[in-house]
Amino acid sequence: MKQQNSQTEEKILEAAEQIFLRDGYGDARMQDIADLAGINKALLHYYFRSKDNLFEYIFEKKISVMFPKMEEMFNQNLSFYETTCAFIEKYITLLNDNPYIPMFVMSTINRADRQDFIKKLPIGLIQKFAELYFKDFSVGKVREVNPAQLIISVMSMCAFPFIARPVIKEITKADDEQFKAIMQFRISEIQLYLKYILNQ
Repeated sequence: MKQQNSQTEEKILEAAEQIFLRDGYGDARMQDIADLAGINKALLHYYFRSKDNLFEYIFEKKISVMFPKMEEMFNQNLSFYETTCAFIEKYITLLNDNPYIPMFVMSTINRADRQDFIKKLPIGLIQKFAELYFKDFSVGKVREVNPAQLIISVMSMCAFPFIARPVIKEITKADDEQFKAIMQFRISEIQLYLKYILNQ
């Protein structure tokens, strides 16, 4: 029985993820999720009492993917440049596997009635990068920049192409696999920009 419940819940979550990523929170319908999961709407409400509950679960799951866990990198005695390069590689690789996440997150946190979801974002990540930057700056490893602005710029350079994915695909005449290749190449491009910015 427990296995059956687990399988049903997994079907619901897979269906909900597809619907929320496709339609966003506002336009997603519980009936569509139930239909895609192959269950009736009453059973969907049994597992997740409301669209809010289901959406929050999916949102938190996507956030944990979109912002890779970086704690281990901060414990490896890497330089600011090395840590940021590692972040760029992992971030873009994850987004290549989940290209709709940036738009999903942005459409959620920009809703007036969903501002509580901002608190779920790992804002402390920027603080950790800033601390590592100042450590390297104090010993002359990097030139003076605003670390918060730099990290915002790096995240933007990584995420924006996925937000503008349809436009970029049209401009480059790329299919899905070619777009992934373009973004994989972008890893080294952003790392190179970072090197130019931080060099003394």
